Amino acid sequence: MLIKRLITLLMLFGTAFLLTAKTPDPKALVAKVGDRSYDYKTFNDGFKAYLEYHVKGAALSSQDSVRYNNQYWEELVGIWVYDKAIKAGKIKVTNAELEADIKKNIPGGIKQIKDFYTKDKFDNKKYEKALAENPEFKKSVIEYTRDMYSYKKLINSIKGEVTANPDSVKAKWTIQNNRADATIIHFDYSKLKSITVSDEEARQYYQEHLQDYRRENGRGYTFVRFQGAFSKADDSEARAKDNKNKSAALFTRAKEIGLVQAAAELKIPLEESSMFSSSDEIIPRIGRAPSLITFAFNNPAGTMPDVFYAPTGDILVLELNRELPEYYQEFELKKPEIQITATRTKRMYTMDQYVQNFLRNETPDTYLAAARRDSLDVIELTDITEDAMLKQIGNISKLNKAILNTDEGSFTQLIEKDKHWYLAKVTKRYLPDFTIWEKDKKSIIDTANSEAQQEHLNQWYLNERSKVELIDNRHEYYPIRQLIKM
Repeated sequence: MLIKRLITLLMLFGTAFLLTAKTPDPKALVAKVGDRSYDYKTFNDGFKAYLEYHVKGAALSSQDSVRYNNQYWEELVGIWVYDKAIKAGKIKVTNAELEADIKKNIPGGIKQIKDFYTKDKFDNKKYEKALAENPEFKKSVIEYTRDMYSYKKLINSIKGEVTANPDSVKAKWTIQNNRADATIIHFDYSKLKSITVSDEEARQYYQEHLQDYRRENGRGYTFVRFQGAFSKADDSEARAKDNKNKSAALFTRAKEIGLVQAAAELKIPLEESSMFSSSDEIIPRIGRAPSLITFAFNNPAGTMPDVFYAPTGDILVLELNRELPEYYQEFELKKPEIQITATRTKRMYTMDQYVQNFLRNETPDTYLAAARRDSLDVIELTDITEDAMLKQIGNISKLNKAILNTDEGSFTQLIEKDKHWYLAKVTKRYLPDFTIWEKDKKSIIDTANSEAQQEHLNQWYLNERSKVELIDNRHEYYPIRQLIKM
């Protein structure tokens, strides 16, 4: 295996600074990739060799060592992925191929052998003579390069499964080189800060959207609250003890005659929660109480949970009083949320009306002056393409296309997206120059082809990697905080 051969060669050299937290049991499991297990000694020796190969003995910061540790781990995973594909027959490698490769691409390690030099220069003839006359030497060189050649052939084979379509590349180039500069008026309802809703309007919104607040299968509690005492007053401990005694007495009596009658008998005021569902995390007027929610959906009305000690210090004695197949969330409880939603809706409506009046009362000659007069956003943008992400606006394909289909000096039609409206004046147009395409098309297509093939390889690798059974215990042996996640 390539890694083992690399380790054997590199362990002849000294080691760079190595990130290690301790010296554990050499046989302790550090990692597992598929069916390959790495105990501490194997992993650590490999990591030291990997560092020496990459940093040539230089001192490393702990941050750099973490980075190299992650890289080394990822290469172990990658080797397993590639080996599996090769074993499955995705490519075939012959000795004839390898023999041709070692002549054409002389391994770096071979170039360090002084016997192949003539006057301080590597002599190809001496190297080829050794290959021809020494079968054992040729065999060792072939085996040394087999893994790397196989990986290279596999990668090229996977990349070769796709090629960029020249027509698609030209179409994309045309889009990228069809550009414009424009001044855009943005009718933004969120800027209407003075527009708000009254309580009456919020309630009206609630009634008009009542179905949005409908819920199924609800429960409710009747309860008595014994107020907690968190102050440092001298009597706080005594009050807490008194509340505990009173709640216990009420609970005992309520078990006999019911909470409503027991509270009346002891002249203690009752409260009621709002309705809640099994998916709620909070019971309105009680608070976060998962145990009470669980109890409510596992017991019939009229039953009592144990005395509840709230995180606030309050003590509650409760009785499940209602089971409804459907209910509506109360307006008062949802009021803050309703006010936000209703205000946004009102601002949208107000801006919609403003936009219609703007178009009726203004002309293209006065659009920009009127927009600045009314403090609308007026945005100057350059190099707008069909897929451009516009500053302060984002990617609005409909707007971009409208700009590119409008003559220089003219305004687009009104564009609306998500209750935002836009008018754009095209100040400059840049049309694709196809003489440039003809001149550069080979390099453009070659670049697109390389990008498509690399993307295909990346996707293939990620897909195959996701199938690998991995155990990564490196954090137990190295002070690694952030590991690669893929």
